[in-house]
Amino acid sequence: MKLISIYEHMENGARKVPANSNCKIVFRHSIRGKISSGVGRQVSLTNEGIELCKTFGRYLQYEIGFVASSSCLRNIETCENILLGANTAREIILAPNELEGPQTKDAELSNKVFEDSNYNNQEIIYELKNHGLPGFNSIEDAANIMLDYIFENGNEKNKVDLFCTHDFQMAILYAHLFDFASSRKSIEKNKWPMMLEGMIFWGNRKHFWCSWRNEIKEFEN
Repeated sequence: MKLISIYEHMENGARKVPANSNCKIVFRHSIRGKISSGVGRQVSLTNEGIELCKTFGRYLQYEIGFVASSSCLRNIETCENILLGANTAREIILAPNELEGPQTKDAELSNKVFEDSNYNNQEIIYELKNHGLPGFNSIEDAANIMLDYIFENGNEKNKVDLFCTHDFQMAILYAHLFDFASSRKSIEKNKWPMMLEGMIFWGNRKHFWCSWRNEIKEFEN
């Protein structure tokens, strides 16, 4: 598969996808406006973020298949503008449980953790990876909620399925699949998931490959 991205590793990973297969990209939304506090559900993309999405869609070699998004405005706009760039009409399926809140076991408790930490997502991921936190699913359980959803949907050959999520949920996959955040030094050393950066998957739920930052790993259940 060929794509044009601001991240060379995504272009490299796409080239590894076998011909005539299905491909899935799980990615963070594009560049957004400033969030003053909390989640900022209604914060929109910037003009630069919109243009990056259009370019991303314009240069996708595969036809776009299934499209799913967090219910936050910036994620929906990311999908809309990728589709606009690709000159393709697709329904955008909202998946708040899978792409927005797979980490949530008890919303009241987990929201308090976020607030008490002043939304220090890096520290929360570290604690989840190593100790667990009240109100949260484990890293493994949260990642499996995402992976189950990703591989349950789309799956048509020669199509790319798109799943637009957030940096925190990308970090959950990063921590589960690539052993990110086993130490605080690991978080300092490695870049936090960035805008419109994504993991590329192919295969099926029981046997799949994932490309992320020029590393390809094979997984079998």
